[in-house]
Formats: sequence, structure tokens, C-alpha cells
Amino acid sequence: KKKAISKGTNNRKERGAARDRMPHVILSDRLESIRMAVEDRPNVGAFLRPVDRGLYPHYYELINEPIDLNTIREKNRRYDYKRADSLIGDFDLMRRNAVKFNGANSTLANEAEEIYEFVKSTIEQNREEFDQMEEAVEDQMNGKKKRKAKAAGAKAKAESKASLNTASVMLDGVETQVNLGDNLTTFGGLGFDDSDSDSD
Repeated sequence: KKKAISKGTNNRKERGAARDRMPHVILSDRLESIRMAVEDRPNVGAFLRPVDRGLYPHYYELINEPIDLNTIREKNRRYDYKRADSLIGDFDLMRRNAVKFNGANSTLANEAEEIYEFVKSTIEQNREEFDQMEEAVEDQMNGKKKRKAKAAGAKAKAESKASLNTASVMLDGVETQVNLGDNLTTFGGLGFDDSDSDSD
């Protein structure tokens, strides 16, 4: 069998997949680039994954909201961060946890402080860019709500129209609603044309 040859040009490679151009994906990618820059730091090892419960069981008795770089990555993959400040908030939580568990002047607390300052300053230096991305994400979310509302309105209108073409009929003492359909002028389908009438 010959394969059909598609006409026209496909510039998807140049413009990227449609999903990759969606506002929430663009914001997520930008936040991930910041997280990856943190991951490349030489002394970041203790913050890469959750604290080992077997090695440090008392950590989870002291720390109510543990956070780490892997957890932040997973949250970002789920598009939980609608605003850059939410990412800053998680790195602030990481900093506070490190200070609380290791002490204010410990090596890990100092590293967590530097990580937090890096993330915060990177976002602040690009605040205008993040404001635009966040606004686009908000518009995207509101657009979905508008489309759902529009679809619900169209359905209600159709149901309302359908209810206009009904009639109440009494059959054996029971009142029943009958749908008369869209075309109220044609009865041919019901066997009411003149040829059926009795001529005797």
C-alpha cells in the first residue's frame, strides 16, 4: 500500500510542541533551571533528597515540613508552582529546617542560607520576566474557567429550547410530557398523511 504524502510543511521542530509553549510549562521550565543551578552547587549533597529516616529518625520528630530538591522538582513537574514566590517559599522552608536541626552557624545552615539567597536574588533580578509569565498562567487558568462556563451555558440553552417543544398529554389518567421534536409542521413520519384516510 502506498502511504499518503502529506501536503504542506510542518514547522513543529522550529516552533516546538504546542504544549511546550503553554504558559504553565514555560514558567515550570524557568523555575526548573533555577533549581538545577542549585543542584550543581558543590556542597548541596545533604539537600538533594529527603533526610534518611533510618539514619536520622529524630529529624522527623523535630521537623514538621521536610523539603528537599527532589521534592521541589516533583512539585514543579506537577505544576504546583503558579508563582515564583512559591518556589522562594520552599527554599526558605529548606533554610529554616536546616537552621532548626543543625544550628544557626552550622555548615549546613550556612549552605541553606546561601541557596535561599541565590534563588531569591535570581528571581528578583528577573522579576519582570516572572511577572509576565505568572500573568500568562493566570490568564490561561481563567480562560479554562470561561470555556467551561460557556459550555455549560450552551447546554442550558439547548435544554431550554428542547423544553419548548414538549406538550402535556393525559394517558389513562396519568399526565405525561411528550417531546414534539424540532419540526412541528411535518407529521408524515407518524402516518398522518391523507392517503391513510378512509374514503368509504
